[in-house]
Amino acid sequence: MKLRRGPASHPRPGLPTVNLLSQSAFDRLTVRALRRRFVVAGVTLALLAGAGWGFQHLRVGEAEKVVAVEQAQTSRLYAETQVLAPVRTFVSGVGVQQQTVQTAMSQEIYFSQVLDGVRAATPSGAKLEALSVTLASTTDPATTTTTTSTTTGAVSACPGPDPFNTKTVVGCVTLSGTAASRAAVGDLVIALGNSDLFVEPFISTTTTADTADVSFSGSVGLSQKVYSKRYADLAKALQGAGS
Repeated sequence: MKLRRGPASHPRPGLPTVNLLSQSAFDRLTVRALRRRFVVAGVTLALLAGAGWGFQHLRVGEAEKVVAVEQAQTSRLYAETQVLAPVRTFVSGVGVQQQTVQTAMSQEIYFSQVLDGVRAATPSGAKLEALSVTLASTTDPATTTTTTSTTTGAVSACPGPDPFNTKTVVGCVTLSGTAASRAAVGDLVIALGNSDLFVEPFISTTTTADTADVSFSGSVGLSQKVYSKRYADLAKALQGAGS
């Protein structure tokens, strides 16, 4: 038997405490308390693990539902695209034709604009008797310094006043006529040079007959201003026509 003092929280000065339990009993009580703590901790951990698993299971279920809905939507949209496949083929064909038209008509010019420009440049003392327009056959007018007839395929140069410093032309107008004087012919050349439709007007010959009139012949190049450009943006034109 041992004599021990009471706990510090309940001191009893002067009175001894009698402990009737052995040290092994205290050890068993301590082990039992630890076991209860471990059991409570294990049960708590198991509950937490079960709650987490249940929450994840719910999330997986919701995700599977979303996937099923998206798959059904994908199948429906795929079926609709298959129905519209002929439309897509038609649209692709229209796009190809659009590009073909743009390429083929990129060099379309307004002949009426060319004729009006020549007529406006002709002074009152001159009269045109013959006029022909020859277009360039190249697809890149930026590099064209000679012109090719679109009907015969023959190369026809469009000479300028300076043969060593030729300028870019996209076509050539050859003209001939009569004038009251060489000064009137000079006025024609100046007027053609002042127009942005023409490049390097050049009168190659002037002759004087028995009459007072002066016969002349020459040529003038066409600038890129003569292009109509109606088909440069065919997509917008078609969209405007459809609306």
